[in-house]
Amino acid sequence: MCSLFQKNKAYTRMFIEMKKKYIKYGKLSGKIFLENLSEAECSALSAVLGRSLLPGDFSISVSQLQAALNETKYCGVELEALVEKYFNEKILSNSQKRDERTELNKRFWDAVLHEAGSRFGKDAKGILWLNEMREQRKYGYQRIIREREKSRDGIKEVLMEVCNALAYLQQREGDRKENVRLAVLGAEITKNPHYFDRQNAAGRLLISALSFTYKIEEPKAQEGVLALYYMAGIAPDDISSYTTCYGIHFYEGDSEHEAYQYFIRKGEKYVLTLSNLSRLARADSSRKTVFIIENQMVFSQVCEEMRGEEYSIVCTSGQLRTASLFLIDLLLKSGCKLYYCGDIDPEGIEIADRVIARGSGQIFPWRMTREDYYRSISKDILAEKRLKRLGKIGNVQLRELAKLLKAEKKAGYQEQLIDLMVEDIKAVK
Repeated sequence: MCSLFQKNKAYTRMFIEMKKKYIKYGKLSGKIFLENLSEAECSALSAVLGRSLLPGDFSISVSQLQAALNETKYCGVELEALVEKYFNEKILSNSQKRDERTELNKRFWDAVLHEAGSRFGKDAKGILWLNEMREQRKYGYQRIIREREKSRDGIKEVLMEVCNALAYLQQREGDRKENVRLAVLGAEITKNPHYFDRQNAAGRLLISALSFTYKIEEPKAQEGVLALYYMAGIAPDDISSYTTCYGIHFYEGDSEHEAYQYFIRKGEKYVLTLSNLSRLARADSSRKTVFIIENQMVFSQVCEEMRGEEYSIVCTSGQLRTASLFLIDLLLKSGCKLYYCGDIDPEGIEIADRVIARGSGQIFPWRMTREDYYRSISKDILAEKRLKRLGKIGNVQLRELAKLLKAEKKAGYQEQLIDLMVEDIKAVK
């Protein structure tokens, strides 16, 4: 029907402009503009319009172009149909594309939820996650959209396996004696031990699903992911996460672990990985009081001052590693009181708040008062971006400290409080 137009490249720009207009507005109307017509384009368009054209800018209304077309052998052919024939494709407007995507999206989610519901039950954690993801467009929604472009059936199967993993973990909750390794979870669910590795879509979506299940923001950093796995009963890489101790007693069953007992007798610090901790039944303090220090250098100095005396001290080394969280939980179960001291800066207060919230009534801020702040205050000016982190502090004492920090806009550091920290520890009977 339009081989004449297709063979003559002088018509190309006119058809491209008509296509753009239809895609944008869903119809051909208004005017078509062509800048700097060439001699060839003038000749080609003149044949259609029945009048001479000169090189330069050119515009014509769609109605004029349709009328001119009706004077040729294409009489009765609509411009929209001619454009589709020219490009050999069904041209959809932006609005039509959106409607089509919406319909495809609805059919996809309906199919996913129907299959998941029939396999796992309407109240399964996986179903709750899928519904939340669909309605709120979070907890992995965008990743699914991207993966769906590659393979609709492929991502649908991934979602079923993630739901399967959630059901498996839920089943283990009641009688869980130890965490299941991530590779074992993959092999158990799919026969592929690497299926839920973080670099795979299934691994990332499992993290999204667990984040929804435990009502936390989806973690991006390694330690946040490890902490999430720990909450869910999954054992990932368990040697890169560690914590450092002094004077903490560890038990295998009813017997004290000889290796750590030896460190205590020698007055030495010792490092435990998450792997070490996962094999221990209990952690305790002879005085039922444990001091937790964020800063490694401060921890080392305090331990030197304590050498030969049995006090219990833990170092978290900045951001909370999963091993530190694991140890804190063990100490809480033993009825210990924990005192946490961090730098008085936005990050330090934020971490302290998280630690204290973990053990209601058993964990307390330590050396993080107004007086301690002014003793440790530095000349470092805090950026507003960092100060914004202080907007959601839960602990009352730390919230007051956060207000002070916002007013002064300067950080306080633990190094200035070492002597006072040593006095506090030695005062414990």
